[in-house]
Amino acid sequence: MQGSKHAWLLLIAIVFFGCNQSNDPSNTAQSGSDTGQPNDEQLVVEQVNDEVQKAVRDPKAVVELFLVSLRQGDANTTSRLLTTKARTETAKHDLTVQPPGSATAKFVVGQTIYTTETRDICHVESNWTDVDDAGRRQTYEIVWILRRESFGWAVAGMATELFSGEPPLVMNFEDPLDMLAQQQRAELELTRRGNAAAGSPQVMPASHSSTLNR
Repeated sequence: MQGSKHAWLLLIAIVFFGCNQSNDPSNTAQSGSDTGQPNDEQLVVEQVNDEVQKAVRDPKAVVELFLVSLRQGDANTTSRLLTTKARTETAKHDLTVQPPGSATAKFVVGQTIYTTETRDICHVESNWTDVDDAGRRQTYEIVWILRRESFGWAVAGMATELFSGEPPLVMNFEDPLDMLAQQQRAELELTRRGNAAAGSPQVMPASHSSTLNR
């Protein structure tokens, strides 16, 4: 159905990037500088930093906070939970995290699977549920790809299967141009299949064998 297809495209969009719109939290430091007292925005930034610092110790905690931030539309926290390379590369291309937020979204975070002997890359399973355009609840299974950096764990990408039996769609947040190209290809393929057959494709779990080649 058309509504299910639109819901899937919305799911992809929640972790994608829009034009940079001066969401840099460092700008808040200029507010209140005349009085020397921290304002409300500064206090919020400090609180976010505390949450991030606690979360990065554990991959599952990172994904939980990442999904909470997506649901709340909290771009500052979402950006802080990306890998250093993801933040650097998106900034280089004048892109930024802009989650729209969704009061109807729910999620469950599953098991963590380490994919390297050094345990520096892992996959964290999750289910994301939200309401589509027709008011129906749609659930998608997503594997979040995390990398361990010097400061702790951070999100490097995501993977999920669009069509059963086919290779999963892997979104590498550290390569934004390739990520956006993958989005466009996915949208074209969903549209093509939607026009060719009745109904919409069922989203299947992402494969654990999907890894970033970086």
